[in-house]
Amino acid sequence: MRRILVFAKTPYSKTPYDRWLEGTGIEPVVLTTDGYAEEYRRHLRHVYDFADYDTNQLVEKTALRLARELGVEAVFARAEADVLRAAQLRDLLDLPGQRTASALAFRDKVVMKDHLKDRLAGGPVGLPDYRHVESAYTVLEFVEEHGYPVVVKPVSESGSLGAAVIRDEADLDAYLASPWRGTSMVETFVEGQMFHIDGLVAGGEVVFVQPFRYVNDCLSFRSNDWVASLALEPGNPVYGRLVEATRAVLDRLPTPENTAFHCELWVTPDDRLVFCEIASRTGGGMIATTLIHARGIDVDREWLYAECGLAVTPADPVLRPFAGMCIPPLNGVLEYLPAEGEPDCVHERVLHGASGQTFHGGVKSGLFLAGYAVAGSSEEDVVANMARVHTWFAETAKWRPLGSEEGAR
Repeated sequence: MRRILVFAKTPYSKTPYDRWLEGTGIEPVVLTTDGYAEEYRRHLRHVYDFADYDTNQLVEKTALRLARELGVEAVFARAEADVLRAAQLRDLLDLPGQRTASALAFRDKVVMKDHLKDRLAGGPVGLPDYRHVESAYTVLEFVEEHGYPVVVKPVSESGSLGAAVIRDEADLDAYLASPWRGTSMVETFVEGQMFHIDGLVAGGEVVFVQPFRYVNDCLSFRSNDWVASLALEPGNPVYGRLVEATRAVLDRLPTPENTAFHCELWVTPDDRLVFCEIASRTGGGMIATTLIHARGIDVDREWLYAECGLAVTPADPVLRPFAGMCIPPLNGVLEYLPAEGEPDCVHERVLHGASGQTFHGGVKSGLFLAGYAVAGSSEEDVVANMARVHTWFAETAKWRPLGSEEGAR
């Protein structure tokens, strides 16, 4: 029996590794969070769970022991929190797949842009000016040099967590009074529409790519507003340019032989493409679910097959107009979360909450209370349908303010 070690920061319903590998002679060995373990154990022999999964270093210790004892042949890790720990394990045991230098280039935004700043010159996409933040003086000097606005953000978080847009002296003072505690970078603010491009590299070739437009933006969660990823039709004027730019980025980074990717680019008001960042993983939120509906490809499953040396099934050549929308929680106690009755444009729902649960608003762009795969006859129709879904959700979900008596609205 061949075995693959899987870092599984997803519920079984999203990543049923045993079903995906059924009949291949490959057995998954799963390390997961304590909240997901029970369901995995109903289907798999080797399941190990951990509290505080992202930061618990017993995950690494257990992974090393299991890899040696069970003779695993490969390592699979689809979540941002696992990219580096998986690469370091491959280095240690000389296993195939992404190694540490590559993982850092896709995870640390300063290392990433250092790789690209000279290699992208004269190409289809540019870079903002940026610096690694060594101290408060770095930010002050950067503002003096470039003026407002600037963006300060963690070098290795996802979902816009910890990002701060500094537009004036008051914003600067507010940031300096309560800065991000980890390692940060500062860069010039880019005005424009943000897009993301998701796809799959298998056997060293880009075998699938699909551009999306963000509806609302990645910071919408901070005002408890929804954000969505709208799949672009091939006839969209920026479709080809986004694909070309993403391929250029992948060509100029130490891209692994097999990986999903999630790339973010801006299109500026003067029609320039500017690079934001890229990750060597599947896109978060409802992106993977949307790709199943829009293009008939489960990127996680096909990426797993590529890591296992199995044949990858290509995506459907024809796009079905779809978007994935993510609705964050409000501040308060959730009294009713609708689990049915959506408008008929909804083809799939994903819920992360229960009645009686207390929330304190949105946390990051990829985390949501309710996610919906929304269809339409065109890009414009999908956008209109998402507005309908949001109106329905806002009118149907019931909340109670924090500190109020039960039953209040």
